[in-house]
Amino acid sequence: MALQVLIRNPGRSGLTVLGLAIGVAAFIAMVSFGQGARRSVLSQFESLGANILRIRTRASMTDAVTKAAHPLSDRDIAALRRESTALGEVVPQVRRAGDLIRGPARIRTALVGTVAAYTQLHGNLFELGGMFDEHDNRDFAKVCVLGATPASKLFGDEPELGATVTIAGRFPCRVVGVLAGKGRAMSGSDLDDFVLMPARTFALLLGSDGYGSIEVRPTQPEWIEAARSEIDQILRRSHGFSPEEPADFDIVSPDDVTRAADQTSRILTGLLAGIAAVSLLVGGIGIMNIQLVAVAERTHEIGIRAAIGAAPSQILKQFLVESCVLAGVGALAGVILGVGTAQIVAYMMGWSAATTPLAVLGSGLFGTSVGVIFGYMPALRAARLDPIQALRRE
Repeated sequence: MALQVLIRNPGRSGLTVLGLAIGVAAFIAMVSFGQGARRSVLSQFESLGANILRIRTRASMTDAVTKAAHPLSDRDIAALRRESTALGEVVPQVRRAGDLIRGPARIRTALVGTVAAYTQLHGNLFELGGMFDEHDNRDFAKVCVLGATPASKLFGDEPELGATVTIAGRFPCRVVGVLAGKGRAMSGSDLDDFVLMPARTFALLLGSDGYGSIEVRPTQPEWIEAARSEIDQILRRSHGFSPEEPADFDIVSPDDVTRAADQTSRILTGLLAGIAAVSLLVGGIGIMNIQLVAVAERTHEIGIRAAIGAAPSQILKQFLVESCVLAGVGALAGVILGVGTAQIVAYMMGWSAATTPLAVLGSGLFGTSVGVIFGYMPALRAARLDPIQALRRE
């Protein structure tokens, strides 16, 4: 009987179902968007390197006087390797923008002077060739490793290994390796637009006052805080700062930024889910309004049923079943629509599929529950109608 009543009013029933379906779909899609964006952001931060501590110079303040920062040097690197017990890889680097020339082609890219362990630290894979070694660094070898972007711009489909490029218009450099591409960061910056060369070659031919930063990785991931403490103590001694003085260097980690980004992404995902939950409530209120209208229109019918012996509980069940059918169909349609929308958007944005079974099941059950709860009030009103007063209603 409940199904027959709903089928007799297809327009009204369809709009009610549509309202709840949009609410459920919006909830699933919003949670999926938040999770997909969160995973994408975290993957971009992880591309900077996991469990890495980055040491950077900065000016120090002592007695209201600004002191220039000591540049990070080979002496600092030697001290870190010699005195630390928690550090594994220690990788210095200096970076500046410069031109890369091959024949008539000229591009602007990042020139990075570093050591052989750079690619291991950052998880870079090689498309062709390999990395220069410590012998190349010690001998001031004129060799370089191209990122995917400059390799593509300068060579196209031509073989790059063994070719010669000109660095900053100053010296020729032989290409010994080409890195596989990583793509773009969330900010839009190109993660593959750089050229690696030995640090000593960089310093000799391009000139540099120490290193711009030093990246280190603890021997064990759980030792990262111990490594941070050791670095602080060693560099304070190396730079002549007491434990109480503000030092001229910072020790930061992508993990710190990753945790902050993760927390921010979770908050935004919760905010999106909260906004979408309002749509669910609106859908439930729509069911309540439709059922209230149905009770008002069918008051005479309710009076007849009560007069011939229908118990209030039976009338309550009839209208509650109608609400359950509307809520169930709306929730099912919303789940299908939400999952489909999430998959399409994830594909277009290049995100991994982030629709979790828990979110789908939870939103479907929540939508159904909201529909039933809001449908209970009109059903209870119908059950409490006085038969005599109901029969008088035309």
